Amino acid sequence: MFDKQGALNKLNRIKDLNLAEDMPMASFSNFKLGGPADLYIRPQTEEAFVAAIRLIRKENWPLTVLGRATNVLISDHGIRGIVCQLSPDMARIEILDNELTASAGARLSDIAAKGAVAGLGGLAFSSGIPGSVGGGVVMNAGAYTGKMADVVLRSQYLDAEGEVRILEAAEHDFYYRGSFFNDNKDHFVINTTFSLQPTPAKDIYDEMADIALRRYKSQPLNYPSGGSAFKRPPGHFAGKLISDAGLKGFWHGHAGVSGKHAGFIIQDGKSSASEVVEVFRIVQNKVYEMFDVMLYPEVKFIGDWQEELPQRDSD
Repeated sequence: MFDKQGALNKLNRIKDLNLAEDMPMASFSNFKLGGPADLYIRPQTEEAFVAAIRLIRKENWPLTVLGRATNVLISDHGIRGIVCQLSPDMARIEILDNELTASAGARLSDIAAKGAVAGLGGLAFSSGIPGSVGGGVVMNAGAYTGKMADVVLRSQYLDAEGEVRILEAAEHDFYYRGSFFNDNKDHFVINTTFSLQPTPAKDIYDEMADIALRRYKSQPLNYPSGGSAFKRPPGHFAGKLISDAGLKGFWHGHAGVSGKHAGFIIQDGKSSASEVVEVFRIVQNKVYEMFDVMLYPEVKFIGDWQEELPQRDSD
């Protein structure tokens, strides 16, 4: 049984660590859904993050680490134990020569902007991704003109034993929507350094503007969602399969499939997380029945789920 008060008392001794009990999580998630976290902490510095994780592991308290929670769906029943959210406070960004280093909680859009101001190209693709650096590295986030694997130089991380270590570029083992960290979930990114190229600022801003326009035209930005709902199946596109299954624009209560882009599952502001999960399951089952192709969610399901969740692959 998790001793919330005991954990609160011990964590409260760590400098630069914000704490709250029974924190509703909906406002911290792009889906705008989710029940309360038993104990919610938000480190303001990398040092506070390391200290908190070391204490939590020493005490064997249940832990969920989140960035900006852009690609997660949190259960209506909330999250048991401790939620440590890195963004927006743990957001240091520094530039030295052609390298940009950012804390795991820094917004991807912010590192793109910082790079552009400094005349350093390579991060424009991240300008339209609404996540954090840590989450972006874990998932090898990408969009249109690039991906994390193209620019990551090294990451500082906390391993399962609480030691701070360095991972060089190739050691990240990046693959489509995954990395070393995705396969080692007890290792947490502290900060990442990106290798960038001197580029005229106008060219970077032009690229960022083009990406913004493409997102506006193709994505349902006016509805809460978790971004791309399903991973791309080999030899197919998830959105096309969903459209071909007749589900583009489909609604189940207050949640459904976007009529603008079938690869997005959305909610209208009145949904529950349970209703959204049911849409995932309906889409997955219908596409499998019609085309014998299993769509695996790209969105992560976090928290105390009591509903049947859609099938997932090995991650």
